Amino acid sequence: MPKHTPPPAPIETQPSSPLMRLWSLFWNSVVRVLWLCVYATVASVGVAYLFLANGQGQDLLRLSAERGLSSWNLAFFGGALLLGLTLWYTARRLLDREFPGRQFNRRTSAFGRRWLPRLFGFLAPVSIGIGFLRIESDDAVTAKVLGVLFLLLAAGLMAFFIARRRIFIAPERARLGLEVPNEGGLSARDWTIMTLALGAAFLLLVAFMAWPVAIPQALGAPAIVLLGFAGIALFGGLVLTYAFLARGQPAGTALVLMIAVVSGFFNDNHWVRTEVDAPSLTRDPPAVHYANWRQTNPAPLDIEGRQPVILVAAAGGGIRAAYWTASSLAVMESIPRFSANLFAISGVSGGSVGAAVYTAVKREQGSEPAKDIPTRATVQQALREDFLSPVVAGLLFPDLMQRFVPYPVPLADRQRFLELSFQQSLADGDSALSRSMTALYGDGFETRLPSLLLNTTVVGSGYRGILSNIDLSEFSDALDLLGDGYSTKTAFLSAAAGASARFTYVSPAGSLSVDTDDKDQKIRVVDGGYFDNSGATTALELLDRIGDDKVFPILVLISNNPLGTPICQGRHNPDPGSLKATAIGAPAEDFLSEVLSPMLALLNARTASGRRTEVEAAKLVEEAFGGAVVEISLASATQINLARADDAEEKEQVRQAMVEPPLGWSLSEAAWRYMDNALDAQNTGLAKEFDNLRAVLAGRISDYTPCKAQ
Repeated sequence: MPKHTPPPAPIETQPSSPLMRLWSLFWNSVVRVLWLCVYATVASVGVAYLFLANGQGQDLLRLSAERGLSSWNLAFFGGALLLGLTLWYTARRLLDREFPGRQFNRRTSAFGRRWLPRLFGFLAPVSIGIGFLRIESDDAVTAKVLGVLFLLLAAGLMAFFIARRRIFIAPERARLGLEVPNEGGLSARDWTIMTLALGAAFLLLVAFMAWPVAIPQALGAPAIVLLGFAGIALFGGLVLTYAFLARGQPAGTALVLMIAVVSGFFNDNHWVRTEVDAPSLTRDPPAVHYANWRQTNPAPLDIEGRQPVILVAAAGGGIRAAYWTASSLAVMESIPRFSANLFAISGVSGGSVGAAVYTAVKREQGSEPAKDIPTRATVQQALREDFLSPVVAGLLFPDLMQRFVPYPVPLADRQRFLELSFQQSLADGDSALSRSMTALYGDGFETRLPSLLLNTTVVGSGYRGILSNIDLSEFSDALDLLGDGYSTKTAFLSAAAGASARFTYVSPAGSLSVDTDDKDQKIRVVDGGYFDNSGATTALELLDRIGDDKVFPILVLISNNPLGTPICQGRHNPDPGSLKATAIGAPAEDFLSEVLSPMLALLNARTASGRRTEVEAAKLVEEAFGGAVVEISLASATQINLARADDAEEKEQVRQAMVEPPLGWSLSEAAWRYMDNALDAQNTGLAKEFDNLRAVLAGRISDYTPCKAQ
C-alpha cells in the first residue's frame, strides 16, 4: 500500500513590510474567520452580551440562583454545553474546508482557524459563569456555586477542544495540521450529527406548539435562549453557509431573507385571539353605565354631599407593573368603602395585565356558590409565575420558523404563548382569563365588577385603541375595540390584556379587522404605552364623560417605577434638585450617538410625556373637579429606603433591587419581596398615601393632604 503523502502546500507570498504582515495576519486570521463563521460569531457575542451587560439576562441569572440546583438549572447547564459544542463544531467544519473562490491564506489564518472556534465554544459558558459571580442576589451562595460550575464547564470544553485532535483524529490527518484543507467534505458522522441535531430542534418546536406553557416553563428561559442560539448557529453555519459554499454558490443567507420578505406578505399569524362562542354583552355609554353601576353599588358614605367614585390609572412596566397593580388593588380592598366605590381601572401594558387578573379574581369570588378566595395571595401567586419562558420559546422556535413559511399558522404566534401562560397562572387555566372579555361581565356581573379600560396604540394612526365593557364610541381620538364592527369584539380577556401589553419585538403587533364602508380593513395595535404609559388620559376622559357634578372623583395613580419622581410633591418635601436631575436625565454617551440619539429621545420623550399626563390629570381632578388624588407609587417607598441608606454602596443596592428587566415578563423573588415589603411598611410615603385614601373615603377631608402635582 503506497505511503500517504500530503499534497504540497501552495506558495503564499508574505508582505515585506512588518506593518502589512501584521495587517495580513489580522485580516486573514480574525476578520475573514469571523465573517465566514458569522452565525457562531453572533451567537457567542449575543450570549456574552445577554448575561454580562443586559438587565434581562442578569435577572434570568438571579432567577436561576433562586431556583438552586433544580431541573431549571440542569437544563441551563445542558443548554450551555450543547451551545458550546455546536458553535465550536460548526466553526471547525467551516474552517476545515477550502471553498471555491474563497481560499484562505492557510499560513496567516492558521491562528484564527485554530483558536476562534475554541473561543466560540468557550465564550458562552464562561460568560454565564462570570455573570453568576457578578450578580447581586439574596441567594449569593447558590449564585457563586452555579458560577463556579459554569466556569468549570468552560474550562472542560476548552480542554476538550485542545486535546480532541490528539485523541479522536487519525494520526495521519492530525499531522497535516491546518495548513492543508480537508477536501473530503462532511463525513457520514457529520451528516448524522447534523440530522439528529436539526431533528431534535424540530421536535422541540413541535413540542412547544403542543404544550406552549408547560414545556417552556419546565426548561426555563435561559436554556431556551441557548438552545435557540444553537439551532440557529447549526442551521446557519452548516446548511446556509457550508452547503452553499461547497457547491460554489454564495451563502444562502440572502436567499432565506428573500424568502422571509416574500412570505411576510402572506403569513400574518398575529391576530388578536377571539372566542368563537363568546356571549354578547350590552354595553352602555359612560354616563348610563355609571348610573346603573351606582344603583347596584350605592355609596356607603357621601363626601361633602357628593358620591365618591374611584378611578384607577395603572401605568405600564411589564410584569413588575402587573404585580404592583394587582397587589396594590388587593391591599386597598382592606380600606373601608374602597371596593364599593371602585368604578373603573384604566390600564396600560403590564398595568392592564394586573387589572385583568385582579378583576378575574373578583369575578371568581362573586360567583355562586361564593368562594373564599384571598385576593392578595391569589393575584400575587398568579403573577409570580414564569411568563418569560413561554414567550421566548415562541419567539425563537415556532414563530421564527413562521417567518419563512408563506402561510399563517396561528399556533406558532408567540403572543399566544404569553397569553396562555396568563390563563394558566390563575386557577390552572379555569378562570375568566380563559374566556372572552364579554363573558367576564355576563350573567349578572354587568355592574358588579369594576370596569376595565385596557389601552393599546393603533399603529396606523397613533391613536388609542381601548377594550372595555363600557361603550366608548364617543371617546375622542380613540377606537372602541370591543364595539360593533371590530373582530376584537369577542377577544379573550387574556388577549385583551395582552393587546395592551405588546411591547417592542418581544410581542408582535396584533392584527384585527374593522368594518369600514361595508368592507373589512386590517389594522394593527401595539403596546398602549406608545400613546400614554400612565392610563390617566383614558381615566380622565371617562370621568368627563360621566358628566355628573354630584360625584366626588378619587383618582388613584398606580405607578411602578421605583426610581421615578413622585407626582404628588405636596405630600413630600419638594426637592427641586431631584426634579432638575430627572429633567437632565442620564449622562450622554458618545458611542454611536448620531444613530442612537433619535431613538433614545423618542423612548425618553414617551416616559416624560406619561409623567406630564399624570401631573395634568392630578391637577384637573383636584382643581377643576374638586376631588382627591392618591398616588400608589413604588418611588415613594424607594425614596424612603434611599434616604435611610448609610452609604453609596447601600444606595446602589436599593436601586439595583428594582431595576426592571427590559423584556419584563419574569420577576425574581428579590423583586416581588421588595414590592410586598413596600406595601406593608409603616411610616413611609406609601403608607401616607393609604392614609389619605382612608381619610377621604371616611369623609375626613380635613385629614387629606392635597397632591399639588408637579
